[in-house]
Amino acid sequence: MISQEEVPQSTNHSLSFSSLPHEIVVSCLARVSGSYYPKLCLVSKQFRSIILSNELYKARSQLGTKENRLYVWLKLPTSSYPSWFTLWIRPKQTLTNDGPIKKKSTGNLLVSLPSSYNYQVVVPSVIVGSETYIIGGYNVPSSSVWFYKNEKIHTLCKAPRMSVARINAVIVGQYPKIYVMGGCDSDESMNWGEVFDIKTQTWEPLPDPGPEVRGHLVRKMKMYQKNLYVSSEKKDYIYDTQERRWDVTEALLDCSWCVIEKVRYIYYNKNCWWLDTKSKEWRTIKGLDFLNKFRETDRVEIVNFGGKLVMVWDRFTLSKRNKKIWCAMIALEKSHGGEEIWGKIEWIDDVLMVPLSYTFLDCMVISI
Repeated sequence: MISQEEVPQSTNHSLSFSSLPHEIVVSCLARVSGSYYPKLCLVSKQFRSIILSNELYKARSQLGTKENRLYVWLKLPTSSYPSWFTLWIRPKQTLTNDGPIKKKSTGNLLVSLPSSYNYQVVVPSVIVGSETYIIGGYNVPSSSVWFYKNEKIHTLCKAPRMSVARINAVIVGQYPKIYVMGGCDSDESMNWGEVFDIKTQTWEPLPDPGPEVRGHLVRKMKMYQKNLYVSSEKKDYIYDTQERRWDVTEALLDCSWCVIEKVRYIYYNKNCWWLDTKSKEWRTIKGLDFLNKFRETDRVEIVNFGGKLVMVWDRFTLSKRNKKIWCAMIALEKSHGGEEIWGKIEWIDDVLMVPLSYTFLDCMVISI
């Protein structure tokens, strides 16, 4: 009888990221889409440390894996403070003008950023020239001001503090000035608004806009031709930076605009327009009639997404009990010697359901 030798049990040696060299982990994460970073921050302290590090973004730049990310800022009734969401785009999902009316979801979603994902996009920040300024706090009030050179992300330098601590302040910059408003007690009339001079590195209070402005949530602020346009929940206001004077404006601040390849675009009166600088005329983008099937409101935000036009708006659900935020990605093409611009709808979908009482504050695109 042949004796059977005892067969040794095989042992599975599973590898984990923690067992890999640090530079290999960084290289792997640098190849992952940034849309996954908020969730990956929750996986482990190691992942969170790397994702928030300067070396990861240097690696993305060297590998050519930097990508544009759309961030949307919403005030939900369930939260005391506004919340940031980022658009997760499912790869290779397109809808062309020649295709049928949308029948199924693309899978693209607005995803809430967890508090542990403390990347600078979730705090009030503004790009002025070659520098990005991070001003005030996101979860807690702060008077601190930090800045970094845009080619040296996470290499923070300290700037002079504001006069008051702020949380989720509204900011706009036009060299050499940065204007900051709100994010503090509405009774703070002396310093509710401040302006920072980058050249002199000094803060100066703005004239009091009055309780009508201070007492309502400021949705957005824009700078145009040295005038400051402030949109609140009730009215729109203009601040003349030369005469230091406030006034109510009918300048249609709710008309969103952006610049793509030196062409200015604006959404107004249910159409998207572009400015022909030769004739000084506003012309409509052709080929976008298909979008009218999905819009019920004139409130539409447009942003430059790496040379493409992104449109964001809301629409009632069938039950009228909630709203859905919709998004469309549009490629632009000039024709007839630049006298026409056509839009090609790459995809369109609802990306988030929100309560009726929510407030849309802002959206922006950042390359990371």
